[in-house]
Amino acid sequence: MGRFRRSSSGSIVLAVAGLMLALFLVALDQTIVGTALPKIIADLNGFSKYAWVTTAYLLASTATIPIIGKLGDLYGRKWFIVGGAVVFLIGSALCGAAWGMTELILFRGIQGLGAGMIFSNIFTSIADIFPDPARRAKYQGIFFAVFSLSSVVGPTLGGWITDNLSWRWVFYVNLPLGLFSLVVLPLVLRQSERRPGAKIDFLGAATITASVTALLLALSWVGEGDAWDAPRVVAGFVVAGVLLALFVPLELRAPEPVIPLSLFKSRVFTTSALLMFLVGIGMFGIILYTPLFVQGALGKTATGSGTVLTPLVFAMTFVGILGGQIIARVRRVKPFTIFGTVMMTFGVYLLTTMDVSTTQATVALYLGVTGLGLGLIMPTATLAVQNSVEKRLLGVATSATQFVRSVGSTVGTAAIGSIVTRGYADRLDANVPSAVPDRLVSALDNPQALVSDGARQALERAVSAFPGGKQVLGQVIDTARNALSDSIHAGFVLVLVTTSAAVAVALVMKNVRLEAPAGSGTSPVPTLAEALREDAAGDPEDERLAEILSRDGVPDDEHALALLALAGRLESANGRYPNLVRAAAGLVDGPGEERERAVRASKTIIRPLAQKGT
Repeated sequence: MGRFRRSSSGSIVLAVAGLMLALFLVALDQTIVGTALPKIIADLNGFSKYAWVTTAYLLASTATIPIIGKLGDLYGRKWFIVGGAVVFLIGSALCGAAWGMTELILFRGIQGLGAGMIFSNIFTSIADIFPDPARRAKYQGIFFAVFSLSSVVGPTLGGWITDNLSWRWVFYVNLPLGLFSLVVLPLVLRQSERRPGAKIDFLGAATITASVTALLLALSWVGEGDAWDAPRVVAGFVVAGVLLALFVPLELRAPEPVIPLSLFKSRVFTTSALLMFLVGIGMFGIILYTPLFVQGALGKTATGSGTVLTPLVFAMTFVGILGGQIIARVRRVKPFTIFGTVMMTFGVYLLTTMDVSTTQATVALYLGVTGLGLGLIMPTATLAVQNSVEKRLLGVATSATQFVRSVGSTVGTAAIGSIVTRGYADRLDANVPSAVPDRLVSALDNPQALVSDGARQALERAVSAFPGGKQVLGQVIDTARNALSDSIHAGFVLVLVTTSAAVAVALVMKNVRLEAPAGSGTSPVPTLAEALREDAAGDPEDERLAEILSRDGVPDDEHALALLALAGRLESANGRYPNLVRAAAGLVDGPGEERERAVRASKTIIRPLAQKGT
């Protein structure tokens, strides 16, 4: 079992709480910025770099995930999570003090480095704490619900802070939360297993990082106005492809590859990773560009644009928690994955029907439908992967799925950003009335006047110099709103294509049963001890027995007697130990009711373990 132990139920609760705080910290900053971005670009003057405020964060976290995930496997995960929180807080403080768009993008990259250190290890830490996949399913669902809940707080809080204080405080708000997390995690999170003698594949990590960077640069240049066949855009795509081709033989020869290519021989891993990539493209496109639609096309405030996302994340939270509980009972993930992808696709289709006449309540409803699907997809894909690999590959496989999700998020943000930026300019030029002065049209090339009161007032002052300027201003603003709405519609069509592809992937996924895979090396005893502790209901003898079974350094004879006592409870449970019976039943396959399988597990697994210890 390595160094990760469970000395008491209290330590498990605190460890889970500490990890949730860390996850909440980095997930909050992915969404809190979305509603502040229109005001940020108005203040720092950089609409063409709109997507890069988020892309920098995602790119840095993407580059960090595979190498830190591997380092966590080799040297333990605890201090990488704590260190990631430190780096993230430094980046948050710098972002709040940024004096220009270039500086803000750089500091967002620092935040992303910290976020990648946390993301690469946090979901594997859940697997460390809960080795039984069925019990893990409950907590994976809860953790992804926390991820969603941060989005509930993020957009609304970001909008309120932006309207009432300053966009800078959307970064400063991370500091007290992060400091509390830094106090909790070092105290409660136990260290995982370590393999310090293994070598790190730094060359492979550098190669895949450079490949993703080249890809994102090419997409960003398109977003800034370059044609798809512009020399530097083509060069970026070529460099990305060449580096990716070099990455494959490097990983095949590396003794400890960053992403073992053998993982892709598994249909479970391949389909789950592709699913995470496709969902990553869609999720962040929706979170980033729906607030811009509500502010720019519908004319609502930043607070209103944040509030409209609330149904999305409430739906994700609800189905994440409920789905985890159901999956823990049925021990299958494919039906939930299919339902999630279909529901998300339907929700995205509804989003593509929006225009400037759409009400804010309708947008919220469409996002709620989307959230019902999205909340099921990510935890089921992660559970399927963790259940399909050997224990020694648990960390790298989990971080690899987070890596491809992050690549998808980064690619999606940049690609949709390029569609929206270019589409807005093209539609505005094509539809503005010919009688409108060129200077007025040029003032709206950057849609800051649609999202910033200050920019709008400056535009009104500028048009007052033109004969009849005030009369045409409303008409031009309406044209600009329609242009922005149509360009965001085009971006959401891309999201619809990716979610439709996700449905196809979900249909061909293997119907994985959640059980400890062969070669995992996972002992059932800690899981059974946790279940017994849940059933104890204050009974001192049951509490003592659970403590013995979960504690290190117990003499073999005492441990064997405790196992025999556990077997006796299972074989004569009669409804007294429902959680224990359920956990034991999950250890064996075959026919029979849950109670019958639990007795079979007691006789074929637990009693033989006791005999080995005597």
